[in-house]
Amino acid sequence: MATPPQVWDPHAASHVRALLAVVGERVAALVEESRRSDDVPDERRGHVFPLDLVIRDARDLAGVDSRLVISDADLSDDMTRWAMLCGLSDSELGTLIVAAAVHVDPRFEAFFIVLNNEVDTRGPSVATTLRLIGSDPSSPEGRRFFDADGFLCRMGLIELRRPDHPLPTRIVDASERFVRHLLGDGRFDGRVDNLLSWRNEPLIPGELLPDAGPFPDVPPLGSRHESAIVCMRSHQGSGAVCIAHHRLHMSGHPRALMLDAHDLPHDTSERREAVHASLREAALACTPMIVDARRIAADRVGEVITLLDQSFVPVIVITGPSVSVDLLPDRIVDVPVAAPAVRDAWLDYLTKQIDSPRPVDTLQRLEPEDIRERLLHGNEKISASAPSDMGTLARPVIPTFRLSHVIVPDQVEGELSHLLSRVRLRDRVFDDWAMRPGGTRGRGITALFAGPSGTGKTMAAEALAGELGVPLFHVDLSSVVDKYIGETEKRLEQIFTAAEQFDGVLLFDEADALFGKRSQVSDARDRHANIEVAYLLQRMESFDGLAILTSNLRANLDDAFSRRLDCIVDFPEPTQELREKIWRACLGQQGQHLSDDQFRTLSTLELSGGGISSACLSAAFAAAEAGRHVEYEHVIWGSAREWQKLGRLSFPLEQSFGSLTHSPSGEVTSDA
Repeated sequence: MATPPQVWDPHAASHVRALLAVVGERVAALVEESRRSDDVPDERRGHVFPLDLVIRDARDLAGVDSRLVISDADLSDDMTRWAMLCGLSDSELGTLIVAAAVHVDPRFEAFFIVLNNEVDTRGPSVATTLRLIGSDPSSPEGRRFFDADGFLCRMGLIELRRPDHPLPTRIVDASERFVRHLLGDGRFDGRVDNLLSWRNEPLIPGELLPDAGPFPDVPPLGSRHESAIVCMRSHQGSGAVCIAHHRLHMSGHPRALMLDAHDLPHDTSERREAVHASLREAALACTPMIVDARRIAADRVGEVITLLDQSFVPVIVITGPSVSVDLLPDRIVDVPVAAPAVRDAWLDYLTKQIDSPRPVDTLQRLEPEDIRERLLHGNEKISASAPSDMGTLARPVIPTFRLSHVIVPDQVEGELSHLLSRVRLRDRVFDDWAMRPGGTRGRGITALFAGPSGTGKTMAAEALAGELGVPLFHVDLSSVVDKYIGETEKRLEQIFTAAEQFDGVLLFDEADALFGKRSQVSDARDRHANIEVAYLLQRMESFDGLAILTSNLRANLDDAFSRRLDCIVDFPEPTQELREKIWRACLGQQGQHLSDDQFRTLSTLELSGGGISSACLSAAFAAAEAGRHVEYEHVIWGSAREWQKLGRLSFPLEQSFGSLTHSPSGEVTSDA
C-alpha cells in the first residue's frame, strides 16, 4: 500500500482558536443578554462564577475581532472538505464546534456551567448548544440534530450524556477522535488502526484492467444518498480491488481507504463499532472506502453491507461471485475473471517496477496484488488465505506438498498432470476458444480419486492445490450431513461458495459416505437422502473450481454422479519399486544411515504409502527417545508396529531380526 497522507496539520490550531473566539463571543452575548436590571446581584447569582468575569473571559477569547458569525477563513481546508463530504449543515458544524470547545479550552467549562444554570455540568447542554448556534431549543428542526439515529450521534461524533434527563438538559460531548481531527491529528482511531490501509496510486493502469461492463455512478462527496454503496461480485483473479480503485479515481477520488472485512471483530457489537469508526475515518479523511468482503461467510456479507450503508460516504463492497445482497440490481456489478492474456499484461507491467523479480505462473487465477507479492517472494507464497468462517464444515489447509512429492505410477502421474492442465488452461479453452460445457455446467473441474486407503489420494489433492497456489478445503462429512431436512444442502452451499470465492480446491474425503448410490424410496428418510444427492449433483455441475472426491470403493458411487466427473484417477497399491522410493522420501535425511540393501529389504514389505509414512514416523520418535539417529533397527521396529496395526499376524522380517520390542529406556532391542 502507498504511504498514508500527512497525519498532522501544524496550522490547525490557529483555525481552532478563531473558531473558539466566535463561540466565546456568543457565550458573552448570551450571558449579557440574560442579565436584567431587576435581577439578583451578581455576587449572589454567580458567587462561584461572577457573570462579569464570565463575560470578560469569554470576550478575551475573541480579542479585538468580536463577531458572532463563523467565516470561511476560520475553517481549515480539511475542515471545509470534511463538512462538504458529510453534507453537514452550518448548524451541525456549529454543534460539533460548541461540543468540542470544552475539550480544547478548559475555561469553557465555567462558561457552560453558567449558561446551563447548573453547577454539576461540564459541557454544553442541548438547549445551550442550540442557543449558541442561533437556534431555538424548542425548534423540532434543531432538536433533530441530536436524534440517536441522526448523523452526528450515529457516527459517534457526539454523545449525549445523562440519558435519563429531558433532551434540553442532556449534555453534548464531542468524541475525542473528532477533537483530534479538529486539532489537525489525522491518525486513525486506535480501534481500527490495524484494520485500515491506504491506496493512493493505482497498482494497475485502467487500460490493463478487464472490462467490468456498465458501472453504477459513484455518488459525489457529501451526498446523503440511498445508493451510496456499489457491490462488485467477483471471482478470484478478476482484479476487483484495482477495478474499484480505478472507478473511484475516474470519479474524482484519487485515493481510497481499504478495509478487509475478514479482519473485523467477531463480536457483533464490536464489529458494529469498528465499521462505524472506519466510516468515520473515511469521512474525516474526505475519501471513499473499498471494503473487501470476499473472505467472510456469505451470510455475514449482508450484515456488513447493512452496517456500511450509512449513506454519507461512497463505499464499494467486493464480494464473492455467488453472494446474494439486498441492493438494487443497478448497484450490483458482476466482474468476470481476467483472461490469461490480461494477467500476462499485469505481470509485464509489475515486473518492470520490481528489481530482481521472481518467476510467476499467470495461468493461476491471481490478483494483481498476488502477482506483486509473488514477484517479490516467489511462487511458494500463497496469498489467498482461506476464511476462518467455515467453522467445522471444512478445514482450510495451506498446501505444503507439490506434485513432485507424490510418488505414484507413471500413469497416475500423467493423469494428475493432465488434471492440473485442465484447471490452469480452463480460461483459454472456455473463454478464448469458446468451448464452454453445455447446460448448467460451470467452468470448474471435478475429479474422483479412487483406490485403497493410504495410496496417496489426499496427498495428491493437497499437491494439486499447492501447484495452483490456492488453499485446500478439506470437507468434514460428519459435520456436513444433518438429520434435519434442508440443513445438509445449506451447509454444502456454504462450502461450495467459499471454495469458489477463493478458486480453492474442494476435497470430499471418503466421499462415498455422502455421494453413495441413490436408493429406492421407502420412507421419508430415503426421500430426504435422495434430495441431498440430487442437490449435490446439480451443485457440482455449476461449481466453478476444482472439486476432488476420494473413495476407497469406486463401485459405491452413484452412476449419474460418475457421468459428471471430468477425471477419474485410480490409485493402486504401490509396487516394490515405488515402495523403495517412498521409504527414501519419508525418511529424508535420516535415511542416510541405511544402506541400499536395507532399503530394498524394506521395500519387500507390502505396506501402502500411508503405512510407510506412519512406520517412518514411529521410527523417528523411537530414535529421538533413545537420543540417536534413525537407524535400521528403529525402522524395522516401526514397520512391525504398523504391520500389527493392520491386523496382520506374521511380520515377514521377524525371523531375520527377532521379536522387536521397545524397552522403557527408549532403546530398540532384539530378542533373538
